[in-house]
Amino acid sequence: ARMSETELVNLIFLPGFSTTDKVTTLSGRGVGMEVVKTSIEKIGGIAEIQSRRGQGTTVRIRIPLTLAIIPALLVTSGGDRYAIPQASVLEIVRLEGDQRRSRMEWLHDAPACRLRGELLPLIYLNHEFKVEEKVQRTDNQSINLLVLRADKRKFGLVVDAIEDTDEIVAKPLGRHLKGIGVFSGATIMSDGKVALILDVLGISRKAGEADVMPESGQKPLPSVSEEPPDVRDGLLIVRHGKEKRVGITLSQVARVEEFARSLIENSSLRQVVQYRGSIMPLIRLGQVLGEDSHVPDEGKANIQAVVYCNRGRSVGLVVDQVIDIVEAPVTISRNDQIHGISGSAIVQGRVIDLVDARAVIEAVEPGFFDQSEAA
Repeated sequence: ARMSETELVNLIFLPGFSTTDKVTTLSGRGVGMEVVKTSIEKIGGIAEIQSRRGQGTTVRIRIPLTLAIIPALLVTSGGDRYAIPQASVLEIVRLEGDQRRSRMEWLHDAPACRLRGELLPLIYLNHEFKVEEKVQRTDNQSINLLVLRADKRKFGLVVDAIEDTDEIVAKPLGRHLKGIGVFSGATIMSDGKVALILDVLGISRKAGEADVMPESGQKPLPSVSEEPPDVRDGLLIVRHGKEKRVGITLSQVARVEEFARSLIENSSLRQVVQYRGSIMPLIRLGQVLGEDSHVPDEGKANIQAVVYCNRGRSVGLVVDQVIDIVEAPVTISRNDQIHGISGSAIVQGRVIDLVDARAVIEAVEPGFFDQSEAA
């Protein structure tokens, strides 16, 4: 039910998917479109479908102009050289020490980079290929980040070094190597050495969002950052109670979800929902802050929850309404005397309190951070 129209349409590319009621000698087995997509991707192409009810369907197939010579970007990782087709490279970013610390976050147990308001999942090539870095990095050192596109999805690939661009002659891999999935071919460079050509889509599938890990020796980025005097990541403005507005820093927010009340269950005298294959406890924000005993809009069929994640565990802060997102930096005034509130700020001409998400969660789930950090 949460899939977009594009994701629903792309179901026809899945092996075995069929809309027919009968299987004949010619059709009904769900093989044709899957073979088409696989064959197009093998030559570096992309198959896309857009469909609107009552308007029609558009099928786009993009293939390289030439299958022999490919413009490629040469990179080095773990002491080895690789080629990446330039058609998959959207951008090259170099993150210096301070910039690296401010833009990189830890989301759903995986590193990500905030780039112009967009959160990109990161894949470390050394980790995927299980090789050690020749030079061990520290948190102050810069990293080379390639923004790549794979099947309409973007992600960041971290490599040791970026060398140059070149036009390469692609050679197919032998049968015993085709099953690896992360290489689309090989090429012989001008110095006589062989460089493998990376399959961007294959690397994305192999890593997966939940399996992306940082380079060896790097400590996981914390889920909650200690807020500076000004909040630079912006605020999520929510309402609890009839009129009370509060702000939650966006760096503490993983997702905003809406759940049907029928999905709420009771476990160990607390309310929970099944969320992404696990049990997620729900915390009513207004009750923890002690400002009212209001139960969020009992008349509504759904509830809204701000999902907070820390090292693979999730908890939902239930609010009455998500009002707005304020991305501009705001200056806060500290107030450490109120439980669950880290300070206050003037936002959109109104004074609002800023929620200390960690304190709120610890008040109801005392072992949440201990278990998460131990994991």
